[in-house]
Amino acid sequence: MGIKFRKMLPEDASVVSEFEKRLFGTCTDEASYKKMCTDERNIYMAAEDNGIVIAYCAIIALYETADLCNIAVKEEYRRCHIAEKLLERCVMSCKDKGVSRILLEARESNSPAICFYKKMGFMEIGKRKKYYKEPCEDAVIMEKIL
Repeated sequence: MGIKFRKMLPEDASVVSEFEKRLFGTCTDEASYKKMCTDERNIYMAAEDNGIVIAYCAIIALYETADLCNIAVKEEYRRCHIAEKLLERCVMSCKDKGVSRILLEARESNSPAICFYKKMGFMEIGKRKKYYKEPCEDAVIMEKIL
């Protein structure tokens, strides 16, 4: 695998939006991705293999706090440490922007994601009742201090 990590580009928006819909059942529209990935305050990164986007990470970095919105890896590329490498690069970019903590929400039933985030240095700090829809579910709030 010739995996490359890079800044997400506006032309990635359609691929990422479709990818997100397939993985999560919902998606951010293309126009929003195009706008968000060009905003210099945000950290939107992609991993590609032979020019094809296989993973992405979206972080909104405002002031000293950042929100990790999504991180996803195509099924056939999972268990190859791509998410770890992608998130590590995004965390470094957060530090470079003066971010001191990153927050995220994860479905309470998504134990693989919660375990991944714990492995990456995030800690559970609370819950948001009925945060997710379809199906309705609580979110675990996690935080990483940089």
